[in-house]
Amino acid sequence: MSDNHDVVITGFGVFSAFGFGEPALFDGPFAGVPGFRKVTRFDTSGYKCDQAATYDDAGACPGSSTAARPPTTFDVVAACCEAATDMAGVLSSRELALVVATKLRARSSEPLPPGALTERLADHLSLGYPRRTFVNACCAGANAIIHAAELIRSGATDAALAGGAFLVDREAFALFDAAFALATDGRLRPFDADRKGVLLGDGGAMLVLESAHSARVRRARPLARLAGWAMTDDAFHVAQPHPAGSGTAMAISRSLARAGIGPDQLDYVNAHGTGTALNDAAEAAALRAALGDCTDQVFVSATKSTTGHALEASGALEAVITLVAVRSSVLPPTAGLIDPDPACTLRHVAVSPRQAEVSYAMSLSSSVGGLNAALLLGGP
Repeated sequence: MSDNHDVVITGFGVFSAFGFGEPALFDGPFAGVPGFRKVTRFDTSGYKCDQAATYDDAGACPGSSTAARPPTTFDVVAACCEAATDMAGVLSSRELALVVATKLRARSSEPLPPGALTERLADHLSLGYPRRTFVNACCAGANAIIHAAELIRSGATDAALAGGAFLVDREAFALFDAAFALATDGRLRPFDADRKGVLLGDGGAMLVLESAHSARVRRARPLARLAGWAMTDDAFHVAQPHPAGSGTAMAISRSLARAGIGPDQLDYVNAHGTGTALNDAAEAAALRAALGDCTDQVFVSATKSTTGHALEASGALEAVITLVAVRSSVLPPTAGLIDPDPACTLRHVAVSPRQAEVSYAMSLSSSVGGLNAALLLGGP
């Protein structure tokens, strides 16, 4: 295949409870430091849990002209877009398509519905077309990146900004609390035998994706290759994952096949890892089904243990964390993983970061309705 269709990443902007930019990731995910704290942006006195990984420095959003208020989803995506294009050295924003993952909600503190948010962002940043919005819950961020890659591969555009943002709000918090899904001990501990559940977290990331040909013409240095990707839907249950992880296993296998590599060449997986018994066990089963005898050679961690679950933005945030792992040769740990569940026997990176050369790394996402996504990153 011509490099007109090969997809590379040339820039990114990232946001989490630890702040904006790559250095903040080394304060949190890569240090194994959880970002959970008592939520103060709304009253949690009526809920069973009061913890989330929130960023509460009002007015600290880069480029914000409204220092008296905390950032909105619009602010976060705009700041991440600007950081990504600055890093990529994009000369003409009009050449960039825009694909944004955000929350579909009936009631919202955000002033704009999802589609209008994307259009306003594109106009604000003077971006081009196509413009797309993804709202399919926890796979939305990964699906936005995949859609942008498909636009580039098909020749519909040479470059795109793709990703998303989520800020913990009362509506999402109340839904998870009502479902008894939130960890009342204030810790999100994927794959641990004593895990109590998930916790939410602020997060966002936007990536500049472009054809390898476009990057070469611009003399831009790629940060990484988006070597493979896949989306699947096992349609097993409205909320529960398939016990054998069949959809996730298929996504893993298809993304490796797209890249033309075998399981023996995969070095690291950033797991979806929500800290819930059903998800963790299904994901571990999926990895074994897809990787076979190579499973025990592949390092696995779950960075939601530090950032919390950023819902629609999680796939984009974790894609950037995975990219940084490839570039830095540092693997972020699963914080709080002390006693691994026997149902989740994997080569865990637990508690502390680990140095390791990474040729290929994968970020996994799963969502309600049986949705699954895999993003495979390789060195430039």
